[in-house]
Amino acid sequence: MYTSSDEEEALVMLAMEDDNSRKRRKWVHDINLERLKCGEYHTLMPQLRKDDKRCYIYFRMTIDCFDELLHLVENDIRKSDTNYREAISPEERLAITLRYLATGDTFYTIGHSFRVGFSTVSAIVVEVCEALCRNLQHIYLPEPTTEIWKKSEEGFRNTWRFPNCIGSIDGKHVTIKCPDKTGSNYWCYLNKFSTVLMAIVGPDYRFISVDIGGFGKNSDGGIFEASNMGRRFETNQMGVPEP
Repeated sequence: MYTSSDEEEALVMLAMEDDNSRKRRKWVHDINLERLKCGEYHTLMPQLRKDDKRCYIYFRMTIDCFDELLHLVENDIRKSDTNYREAISPEERLAITLRYLATGDTFYTIGHSFRVGFSTVSAIVVEVCEALCRNLQHIYLPEPTTEIWKKSEEGFRNTWRFPNCIGSIDGKHVTIKCPDKTGSNYWCYLNKFSTVLMAIVGPDYRFISVDIGGFGKNSDGGIFEASNMGRRFETNQMGVPEP
């Protein structure tokens, strides 16, 4: 038989369940609620704008360079405000990403400094990096053309007295945390896990073409042969001028 005590017990259980549910549904951590007041961007950025030397130390670039990058990507990284919260501005998103790239700090460290959730930092870094690549590649790393190769050869011949050379190629091992289920693919002769940045540079040390992501275990020759860059050279799709 259902009694008033049973009813009271049921109400207590429902109240406890609702309380636990509210705790689980907490939208923003208390620390991050102080972002606009105490976050590194909001406290430090106004001062960095007045001190180009400190700005360069912090971002590895001048404030003019920062603003130029912002102008190029801000429309791609802008988010809309909602009824529940104000979106993080494009400028702060870029600052978070550049600080991560400049220091290599963990998302946890960046999140604590900027008073932003760790998963939010991760999403911002990925999104902003994609926007940077999308908007900068055609400006600073365009598809190599016959004219580019000719100018490179002229530079090697005139500057370095090294004729008939259109570029200098080498690979750089970049230390990484071993990806899951990859075995020894990324274990290199330096006794660490790495992925390889392979690049062709001109006489002025500037990149002409790059390939990123080769297995650390492979030789430079093997990486070049397997790369999209190497295959395009092999099939005469890189615009290399006739001898």
